[in-house]
Amino acid sequence: MTAAGLPSVVKLATAAPDLEIPQGACYQSFYRRIYADVPGAEELFASTRVERRRFSWDPRRVFADGSPSTRARMDRWEQVTLELGRKTVAAVLDGAARERVGSFVMASCTGYAGPTPELRLAEEFGLRPDLRRTFIGHMGCCAAFNALRVALDALAARPDELVLVNCTELSSLHIRPEASREQAVIHALFGDASATLLLGLAKDGAGPRLLRTHTEVHRGTLDAMTWRVLDDGFRMTLSPYVPLLLAEAVAPFVERLLAPAGLRRQDVRSWCIHPGGPKIVEFVGDRLGLRADQLRASNHVLAEYGNCSSSTVLLVLKDVMAVDRPEPGEYGVMMAFGPGLTMESLLLRF
Repeated sequence: MTAAGLPSVVKLATAAPDLEIPQGACYQSFYRRIYADVPGAEELFASTRVERRRFSWDPRRVFADGSPSTRARMDRWEQVTLELGRKTVAAVLDGAARERVGSFVMASCTGYAGPTPELRLAEEFGLRPDLRRTFIGHMGCCAAFNALRVALDALAARPDELVLVNCTELSSLHIRPEASREQAVIHALFGDASATLLLGLAKDGAGPRLLRTHTEVHRGTLDAMTWRVLDDGFRMTLSPYVPLLLAEAVAPFVERLLAPAGLRRQDVRSWCIHPGGPKIVEFVGDRLGLRADQLRASNHVLAEYGNCSSSTVLLVLKDVMAVDRPEPGEYGVMMAFGPGLTMESLLLRF
């Protein structure tokens, strides 16, 4: 396939809820009373290296009268998902030929509604009535790659079209007043954000080319990360061994991504590693032999937004493009991890 025929990022836009709460203030004003009996909870919050997060509702107010129902959480999910989607979709469609948008793929594991949000957004933005739509739910932090693969298939089948990809995750809607160390870790990490990509062939945009993807599921680790719907919201579990499991597998995993392209790790300058937590970034970076500057974007997004599930790796990509400004022709790798344990990756050429 020629360079002109490669799928490419035309535009990338991100957004987050307006309510921003510093990590320390959030602990003191809300979480402190929940985790009063959990030893070292305050130190645990600080150890995540998350400095601030965005919230789709203010837990200090919403939880004053008890824990909201799943219905209340889903109502808020639909409202905020559409608000953020309007911002990011408008940004990537600005100046684009909307009649060429033939597919719209959306991923979210933090809520459900029907009609799904991408259909409402498609109607609001006047997209084609024959638009192909896919909603991907419950795939967790690595769902951006599932959405991207659907988009790549759409471009391969219909190369004259453009494709929208959106990831919106509102983890703050699933805060649980459950006093355990595991839940303290989870609630210290996760935040809210949305990201939208417009993809086309290289002739449509100057963004990075998407060369190939690679996926691996590690058997025997199904219960290391779970996400269930309960009467009072969703509940996540997260094994403390996840960073170690990922670190053990990541080097050969990356080699299997790069080898078919004739590349080695040393050929890749830019790394967009999903910051699931500080240990994940640290352990993965160590096993891959990455420098501090190659982990800068992942650590920056973790500090500024927290782990925003599927949208996080797109926040990292945007930061790499804006701050590191890779030279044309340089290679990059995107990676994220989710339930399974599933490892997802994508090879880029800027």
